[in-house]
Amino acid sequence: MTAVGSFEELDRAMTPASLAIAGVGQTGMGRLFLSRVVQYGFKGPVYPLHPAGGEALGLKVYPNVNDVPGPVDYVVSCVSAPRVPQLIVDCATKGVRAVCVFTAGYSETGTAEGRQLEEDLVRLARATGVRVIGPNCMGVFCPKAGLSVASDAPREQGRVGLICQSGGNAMYLIRAAGDRGIRFSKAVSYGNACDLDETELLEYFTQDGETDMVAAYVEGVKDGRRFLGAVKRLAAEKPFVVLKGGHTAAGTGAAASHTGALAGSDSVWDSLLEQIGAIRVHTLDEMVDMMVTFQFMPVPGGRRLVVFGVGGGATVLTTDDCSALGFTFPPLPADVRQELHEAVGGDAGNILGNPVDIPPMVGTNEGYQRLLRRMLGWDGVDLLLYQLPFRGIMLKVPLAHMIFGSQMANVVRVAGEGIKPVAVVIHYLATGEGWREASTYVRQAWESGLPAYYSAASAARAIDRLLRYHERMRTGPPSPDG
Repeated sequence: MTAVGSFEELDRAMTPASLAIAGVGQTGMGRLFLSRVVQYGFKGPVYPLHPAGGEALGLKVYPNVNDVPGPVDYVVSCVSAPRVPQLIVDCATKGVRAVCVFTAGYSETGTAEGRQLEEDLVRLARATGVRVIGPNCMGVFCPKAGLSVASDAPREQGRVGLICQSGGNAMYLIRAAGDRGIRFSKAVSYGNACDLDETELLEYFTQDGETDMVAAYVEGVKDGRRFLGAVKRLAAEKPFVVLKGGHTAAGTGAAASHTGALAGSDSVWDSLLEQIGAIRVHTLDEMVDMMVTFQFMPVPGGRRLVVFGVGGGATVLTTDDCSALGFTFPPLPADVRQELHEAVGGDAGNILGNPVDIPPMVGTNEGYQRLLRRMLGWDGVDLLLYQLPFRGIMLKVPLAHMIFGSQMANVVRVAGEGIKPVAVVIHYLATGEGWREASTYVRQAWESGLPAYYSAASAARAIDRLLRYHERMRTGPPSPDG
């Protein structure tokens, strides 16, 4: 059974004021960790540890954590597995309360030796009171404390909490969500979860006043009954988005070899998450879409949708994607259609009902904002999906950038008036050049408070899940004790 820690105890590990890194040699992961932490800008003292002492990146290297002159809140272990027990003992003597064991070679190996090493680590954690994150993990990301093992991670603090059993997936989510405007309160890569596990982390984020929503990548759970209770309490208070890794027979085996997790039945997970009001996604990108949607999308009043933008083929596929999820396309009123007709100079080559497909140049004229306001102000619609199929038109990138930049400026201005929710889809990104250009529009969208997506299908899925979530919450959130 996982030891239960107080919120204050875990918060000290999540927002450490001082940090030591064990295993900082001339090369290797310890030195890499140190360089990343220093580059990111940890706000407290950083103490490299290595038996040989010396200096690293201008910092004094201490032979042992007990040689450090000041207090240490958090230690990252990059030493080999056989040396970790002594490090834990030394940390207990020093008064360190949390150790992130980056070191691998434990139960995830599937060997008797690896399992025994992990069991010994658990017993030592229980005996000393030192909380262990991992092993086989990246540990804590906390912008507030300036703590990150990725120097390119966002530096601003946000309101999204993340727990992730995989270190690589955690780094991807932090970067991918960060590029779309998401900022985190804290994120934790927790690996094999030998001591601090997914349940206790969810209990922590439920209480955390700096976190408004929580996302989780989970490969398995240690204590199903306690996990269920924790998720019920969390989902009753905050949106909870979960991606279950290892939901196929092959994936279950991969999960076991990755973190030593017991993956569990996929049908049981589906039923459980539906009952408790959690939002299940099936890819990392869908998880990012949900973070973006909860962060930036006001809840639409319904599913009546106007699709507006450039590209006939893109418009047809967008209609299919949205219709399949229950969105409807009410025909525009005659007076709005007439304004569209006059703005584009005729119906030839255009779609002027709903969806609306217009020529690229139309978005730069003076009537564009007026048209957007008319459509958003119409009582027959609940939200507008604005699409830019960036490499689906004949224009060269510089010209397309100029035209789409003008269109985006108009959309941003009108959307900022708060008439109805607006989502932006920037898709058909066929080349590297297109992706680079599109990133400017994505940033423009989220800096203006608009959700931006890379496909109409992903936008439709995310908004559908948002609507279903709020429909469930209106009927009453799940009872935390039910």
